[in-house]
Amino acid sequence: MNKSVRRIKAIGKVCRILSTVMMVLMIIGTAGLVVSGIVLAVIPQSAISADVTGSADVTVSGDWIDRIPEDQIDNIPEKIEEGSFALRINGDKVKDVERDGDKIVLHAEGDARQFTLRKVGFALLCFALIPGALIAVFVMMRRLMRALETADSPFSDGVVKGMTGFAISLIPYAVLKPLASGLGRGFLLGGEVDFSFGVDLSTAFAALVIILLIMIFKYGAAIQKESDETL
Repeated sequence: MNKSVRRIKAIGKVCRILSTVMMVLMIIGTAGLVVSGIVLAVIPQSAISADVTGSADVTVSGDWIDRIPEDQIDNIPEKIEEGSFALRINGDKVKDVERDGDKIVLHAEGDARQFTLRKVGFALLCFALIPGALIAVFVMMRRLMRALETADSPFSDGVVKGMTGFAISLIPYAVLKPLASGLGRGFLLGGEVDFSFGVDLSTAFAALVIILLIMIFKYGAAIQKESDETL
């Protein structure tokens, strides 16, 4: 047996074992998130709840502040109440503005967000989609590594099929990861749930690279088959 082929088989065996371990961990993680999410979701909403708010004070200084008329700064709180002036700092609304010598102090306060165990449960169920999608990825990776471990040549139909399955398994993960993260954060932070569509570009790029390698390996498998038939 060729020395390079033996190395590929050895690496395939190690990677198969590692992918099996990761697959089991993802199954355990997914089951844990699902069970925890269901338990928290069915708990009565009145059991535990809290309103969470945030605040921030930002101080702005500079020589240019002295050039701002005092009455314009004093009128800002009134304009904020009227709704004709709006400013946010890290998502928190500026509620008051005051002048302190050569400095301007902005007082910001975030909107109240209700925190309940039910929303945490829904968030965990959304986050469970991520390791759930990874289960399929590691299952396909395990099959690919087994094909590399048992094939007489890396340019074989079994390896090509394994690479194809692995590349396809990355697509659901690339879609579900940003979607599940957005939904989970929406429930967890008590804000509006974001249903916007997104794709994990790094995973999608990896899938495209693997598809390119599949084409190369298909060509190599065809050449290998022609060579074997000639011999």
